[in-house]
Amino acid sequence: MYFNPRTIKIFEWIGENSRKCKYNLSKNNMPDYIARKSGIDFSFESYEKNRSSAENLFVEAVSKLYNVPQGCVTPTISGSEAIYVALLHIRRMSGKITIFLPEYEPIFSVAESLGFEVLYKELSSINLEDTEQPFACSLPNNPIGTSNPVMLEGASQDEVSIPLRYFDETFSEFRSTKGQTVFHEGRSIITSSTMVKYYGLSDLKVGWILADSAEREFFKNVMNAITPSIPPYSLWISYQALQEKSYFDKEVQDLVKTNTEIIDGFIEDTHGLTWEKPDGTPFGFVHMRRRNSRELCQDILDKTGVLLGPGKYFGDDTSFRICYTLQPEDVKKGVKLLGDYFKDHSMK
Repeated sequence: MYFNPRTIKIFEWIGENSRKCKYNLSKNNMPDYIARKSGIDFSFESYEKNRSSAENLFVEAVSKLYNVPQGCVTPTISGSEAIYVALLHIRRMSGKITIFLPEYEPIFSVAESLGFEVLYKELSSINLEDTEQPFACSLPNNPIGTSNPVMLEGASQDEVSIPLRYFDETFSEFRSTKGQTVFHEGRSIITSSTMVKYYGLSDLKVGWILADSAEREFFKNVMNAITPSIPPYSLWISYQALQEKSYFDKEVQDLVKTNTEIIDGFIEDTHGLTWEKPDGTPFGFVHMRRRNSRELCQDILDKTGVLLGPGKYFGDDTSFRICYTLQPEDVKKGVKLLGDYFKDHSMK
């Protein structure tokens, strides 16, 4: 197996343009101020007292939150690393994988980098009975922001009828039903998530994989080769955030609900744009009557200062991803500029 890393263009796009924009509607993690106002003790003194137990406490907290055995939890640095390690495990089992578009670019970029023969299918035409090889997807879907019921059904299928599959559950906590995972020990399911998005702890880069306990040694060996240890400080802060989850549930829900309605109103008022209203995620996928999403998003950035995510990087060039994790007053200002732009550039 040969690793030939691909460029993840959505990362490059956001990195190159974030400093240029007035309103960043491509950023999908919660704002830092929510975590700062929580009960988390960020002090070094607190960390020093809990340094040695930080990882165990974090694993216990994830285990309790999702009601899974501790032996199924493997901490990672970032959700992106979790995607790589999870797909690396699947690559040992199969040279083929199915990915449904549109999809979060790192999932299919990592699959291609690992030398998978990737079979791409449209998300709207999923039929799991036709899926003979492993598949990988985000749930809820990133960039659309909805939970495909067929995917949820596939997660509960008996082993005899469904192959090995990987679910990126990074945004699962944004749904109305929280603290749930499609992972079940004893089934051929791997899931991953991260503290970055829901808890806004973007600088800590803590994530985790849930996988059958029999596979834990493989994941630990891979993690040791890539990242000998995850910084205990990051794990300690992440553990505290999980203990404060009820606070985050309220703050995040209020912000996302308010901003979703703002975006929904903008789309309803803008000729030529449609979307599937998300299940609660802080982003959605806006469909338009033209191609060349990158050129459109570049023109919007140049003329308005609003940064969006080109659908081209998610496998659909007729759409763009819009994220709304800014404070509502800034989201309103951003979509006002977008509305004016689309009035001047009608989507015919």
